[in-house]
Amino acid sequence: MNEAILERQLSEVPSVIINATAPLGNRKAWAIYIALLQRDEGLRFNQIRDLFEAEPPEISRALKALSNAGLIARQVRSLDDVGNTEASFYVPTTLGKALIAALYRGLLPSREDEVHGDVAGPARTHCQDSPFSTGRITASAPGEAEVHVR
Repeated sequence: MNEAILERQLSEVPSVIINATAPLGNRKAWAIYIALLQRDEGLRFNQIRDLFEAEPPEISRALKALSNAGLIARQVRSLDDVGNTEASFYVPTTLGKALIAALYRGLLPSREDEVHGDVAGPARTHCQDSPFSTGRITASAPGEAEVHVR
């Protein structure tokens, strides 16, 4: 993979989130996951390969790891395309979208907390937007989160 492109994709996510989820995959898988989160329409295998200037086995391993983790899924646009690997594309799953949103909420202070120097206190409303979904995570008390993902 092209290291500059890999780093550019990875820079879209704070390192604390990538480090906290390291057991789920590697940097290549994370970069592909981020690229898919940025595109609602999904990406075909060859688009991913071209985006990262990577060899097919590298992409296959990363997609398999992400798929096995339930973070992405392979889809087709019509029943006629079932079984046609060239017509399939990869998209983040609801879990994949919710995970990134929850990681932002759980691992990063809210903007309000940063301004006031607070750590999220009990019974405070806490919101942190993920740049990768249109959804928001809200919690009125620690441990009580509600995920809204489109």
